[in-house]
Amino acid sequence: MKRIFGPVPSRRLGRSLGIDIIPRKTCSFDCIYCECGPTGNLTLERREFFPLEEITEEVERRLADIPQKPDALTLSGSGEPTLYSRMGELIGNLKRLSRVPVAVLTNSSLLDRPDVREELARADIVLPSLDTALPESFRRLNRPHPRCDIQRLIRGLEDFISGYKGRVYLEVLLVKGYNTDARNLRALKSVISRWKVDSVQLNTAVRPGTVKGIHPLHDKEMEKIRDFFGPRYEIIARSSTRATHEDRDLAENILSMIERRPCTVEDIHLSLGIPRLAVIKLLARLAEDESVIEERQGDSIFYRKQVTP
Repeated sequence: MKRIFGPVPSRRLGRSLGIDIIPRKTCSFDCIYCECGPTGNLTLERREFFPLEEITEEVERRLADIPQKPDALTLSGSGEPTLYSRMGELIGNLKRLSRVPVAVLTNSSLLDRPDVREELARADIVLPSLDTALPESFRRLNRPHPRCDIQRLIRGLEDFISGYKGRVYLEVLLVKGYNTDARNLRALKSVISRWKVDSVQLNTAVRPGTVKGIHPLHDKEMEKIRDFFGPRYEIIARSSTRATHEDRDLAENILSMIERRPCTVEDIHLSLGIPRLAVIKLLARLAEDESVIEERQGDSIFYRKQVTP
């Protein structure tokens, strides 16, 4: 499958079948913490990057292949899904294919546009993010497209939430030294306290980002911030325990390959036919389990299997 990955275990959605509708790292942000790497195409232009019919057919084939239906069909991947100009039509197609809820992950950057809000409202679950309410922190942390303004983003997100009938799981990703000071936290709390959402989830940068020296907050630091925000905020667990046999099979294939020789993400993608984003996510999980080791050689990162004594 070219653009379908999983189902993969999601800490918020259960078993999520990912649908990557945006070319790799085509995004409106170039976040310093992004685990998918730096943004190559920083844009606010919506396009039909891949034919709608092809994406729909790929999802239909994948749903027919997997023995256990996923908990969600999720528009996500290595770019900003709302940049896909036929997103609303795609959501409609997915809902006709199955009764599995449709979810969309978004950085909220295009929600100042009425057409984007209208299309996104067709989804059953929306997972927007808002990391800061301050312009200077927004520029440092999310490194947005020059025409993306944090106040317009906040107003667009507020307009969407106020009229949306589905579930909203709002995420705040915290990076020490960027959005964790008292001024940032007070500004975020002031904005989010106005909104009726199903959950506000606090996260931190547990995996390597695009800027060196980014470290996750410790548990006590996260708990202190959660206490400041209040009881309706929750700290997201680092990973889900709801693994699937599909992911175990993919992980075993990767481990078998890198046991023989060190490989890059691209090597694994081309040899095994696994989407790049799925490879990145599986390798990150295997690294957390200390099953693989990263080694840098020049400008490339190679992965090899950890050998236990």
